[in-house]
Amino acid sequence: MGIYEYKCGDRHYLKSGLLPENEVVHGFTSAQGGVSRGRICGFNLGFRVHDDECAVRENYRLLAEDLGISLDRTVLAKQTHTKNIRIVTEADAGKGIVRDSDIEDTDGLVCNIENMALVVFSADCIPILLYDRERRVIAAVHSGWRGTVQRIGAAAVEVMEKEFGSRPSDIAAAIGPGIGPCCFEFGSDAPEYFDRKYLTEREDGKFLADIWRMNRDILIQSGLEPQNIDLSGVCTVCNSDKYYSYRTHKDRTGRQAAVIMLRVREF
Repeated sequence: MGIYEYKCGDRHYLKSGLLPENEVVHGFTSAQGGVSRGRICGFNLGFRVHDDECAVRENYRLLAEDLGISLDRTVLAKQTHTKNIRIVTEADAGKGIVRDSDIEDTDGLVCNIENMALVVFSADCIPILLYDRERRVIAAVHSGWRGTVQRIGAAAVEVMEKEFGSRPSDIAAAIGPGIGPCCFEFGSDAPEYFDRKYLTEREDGKFLADIWRMNRDILIQSGLEPQNIDLSGVCTVCNSDKYYSYRTHKDRTGRQAAVIMLRVREF
């Protein structure tokens, strides 16, 4: 089925057919809809971008209503472009949304707890959702270019393997909207960070980098089957009328979210 659109009123989500709706709740939000107004408009889900806090909380209420999650069992982290992964426990329920979060310097969340929603944010960076349907383990990953270079996707898969017994061949992945190879301009030092196969050199000596493909390849190198990876192919810069894009909107940029939650298994 691939990536498909899901609408709730004026709010638009992307979902993946690889993440079955009867087993997991998930979605990639956009900037469309929502109640934020003024300097940041739309369906902003970032608390740290100088938006009105009441508006952000109302956006979360709408998110919870749309996807069927509980905010007191939703977990947010303070992302800092690391490859650090946090194993979420019951003690983390509600952190970052209904109570303060001590989950800092963290860009990936993993758990095997039902009805615990994991959330990561982006505004050009690459959001990745992972699901092992055999061991029932989920992960939400924020992979900016620094995280991509540090192979945070592989780090999340490794945690799923070591801590929960996941086999990479059982893991499905959905890679959401982010800056595409059409728009991710990098300086002349790009070859210091990226393999040449992910770079297109321009006449001015700068490069265009393909971190979509790089993140997909990292997951394949970690053992995921290519057919178990969905790539949205949506560039947030090209579609900055629908998505938050830091490169486009600068300090007027909100944050979209990637959300995943295990449903309660019905026997």
